[in-house]
Amino acid sequence: MSSRKSRLVRRLLVVLSLVIIVYGGVIGFSRYMGGKFLEAMATMPRPPVSVSVAKAKVMTWPQTLSAVASLKSIQGASLSPQSTGTVTGLFFDSGDVVRKGQLLLQLNDNVARAQLASAQARLINTRQTRDRQQDLIKRHAVSQASLDKAVANFREAKAAVQQAQAVLTDLQLRAPFDGHLGIREVALGQYVAPGTIVTSIEQWNPLRLIFSLPQREITRIKIGNPVHLQVKGLSKKGFKGKVSAIDASVDARTRDIRIEARIDNPDELLRSGMYGVAEIILKQGEQVLAIPQTAITFKSYGAYLYVVEHQQGADVALARSIQTGRQHQGYVAITQGLKAGEQVVIAGQVKLHNGAKVRIIPAPEALLHPSMNNKQGLNP
Repeated sequence: MSSRKSRLVRRLLVVLSLVIIVYGGVIGFSRYMGGKFLEAMATMPRPPVSVSVAKAKVMTWPQTLSAVASLKSIQGASLSPQSTGTVTGLFFDSGDVVRKGQLLLQLNDNVARAQLASAQARLINTRQTRDRQQDLIKRHAVSQASLDKAVANFREAKAAVQQAQAVLTDLQLRAPFDGHLGIREVALGQYVAPGTIVTSIEQWNPLRLIFSLPQREITRIKIGNPVHLQVKGLSKKGFKGKVSAIDASVDARTRDIRIEARIDNPDELLRSGMYGVAEIILKQGEQVLAIPQTAITFKSYGAYLYVVEHQQGADVALARSIQTGRQHQGYVAITQGLKAGEQVVIAGQVKLHNGAKVRIIPAPEALLHPSMNNKQGLNP
């Protein structure tokens, strides 16, 4: 029995050895072929990346000064009554467009009308008395003193009528100019006093734009300089205007001088109280090397872009660090790291790495000429 068991064990060991050899060969061959495949993939040339490019070019940009600015109405007011009383008539609603002189609110005027009627009756009586005295003095039937007293009484009665009419006028609230009304703050039957805000009224076109600049810029700013206002969330084209006034003095605390401009608001998108960035365009232009803004990638260590060069029969993208200047209508001024005429990648940078081969495809007009969406005096 023992010899039979030993022979069985030897056979099992032989079979196990053969299995190990076979599986080891299979695994080794698989690893060998996998390594060869990876080596072939590593040496296989990558397909070129499709990108769009634009040439860096010299442009004439207007010199500008920028500042945060606030909008104010040329005409705007909070409306309140001149007299005390109960509201008996409201002739407007919130947000109405009104004309100058339009009746907005009426206070109880019963007493004032009675006083006016009394003053008018007295005026009629004093006029008749004056006329009679004038006829009598011609016949030397009365003294000059009687006539003088009758004339004085007539003038006093006439002034009383004017006073009563003024009281009636003060019981009404009318629009002081054409404009847009705000929210209505009172209701019928409400008792109001002078100073009670009934509503507000504003004119929206044009608007005043107020901003401050350092005192050193005062000699560069002139009345009539074009101004371009950009308000976040509104028109991409911005709003145009002109410098209308320069303050008479410099702020002694900040050493800034206040500037006022008039901004056109034909579509009435702007409102008093809004703020934005005002760009004052000076007359003298400057030459800058500029590229579309989409070419720039900003990182924590600075800005860079890809320049396309022709090397060994292929177009290659090379990463290059640059220094940027101010921005203008979708372009960026390059102050260091680029020359005029060099091609920069403006689309497709996400797939690029330094030295990658590229295939140039036509770029959309919006990327090649970003100023087309905002024509405001850019001269390439």
